[in-house]
Amino acid sequence: MATWADVDEMAGRLPGAGRGVAHSGSPAWYAGRHTFARLRRDDDGHELVQVWTGEMDTGRALAGRRDTFVRIDTFRYRVTMWARLDLLDDRELAELLLDSYDIRGGRRRRGGTGIEHLLR
Repeated sequence: MATWADVDEMAGRLPGAGRGVAHSGSPAWYAGRHTFARLRRDDDGHELVQVWTGEMDTGRALAGRRDTFVRIDTFRYRVTMWARLDLLDDRELAELLLDSYDIRGGRRRRGGTGIEHLLR
């Protein structure tokens, strides 16, 4: 079970990642000028992480996991999803954060991040 503190810990290891505040006032992580992780809450108060991917079939791939991935919006060149943190383990959270960081402008900065060990 992950929390926003886990997002802070993992995202803080990514080169050039900066903690900030989204336009709505919620905590967020940035790769350059682009948000790659943002804290949201559902109507029941669960912590959600908003992340991005370039995998355009994400909606179909995660159709059976709508309890965890509560919102998926597909745009022309990217997909954003909102996932319940308490239903993610460390490995899945690390995968989501790395993918989001890469698609939102961090790939050229990344190199070794210190969280790849969670993907093994």
